Amino acid sequence: MPTQVAFVAVAGMFTFLAMIWMVGRSRLARVRAMAGSDGDRERLERIVAETSAEVARLRERVQVLEKLVTDDDRKLADEIERLRRDRGDDIRG
Repeated sequence: MPTQVAFVAVAGMFTFLAMIWMVGRSRLARVRAMAGSDGDRERLERIVAETSAEVARLRERVQVLEKLVTDDDRKLADEIERLRRDRGDDIRG
């Protein structure tokens, strides 16, 4: 039985390493395809710059949306509490 467990462990490690190797080759192939046949460095730099700019814009939008969501919740909760105090009783009944 221990021989079978060792075999399964070795086979699992081999499979894991093969998957890592295939993912790395796939990423390298994508980078080479984007660069063109002659390895156009300027094209890659432009793609990276455009992607970085888009990520920065999206981060700013997410920050604004997070602020709107959290601020509106606090304002709404404060307004409900103010109305409860002004009315002098519990709105729930």
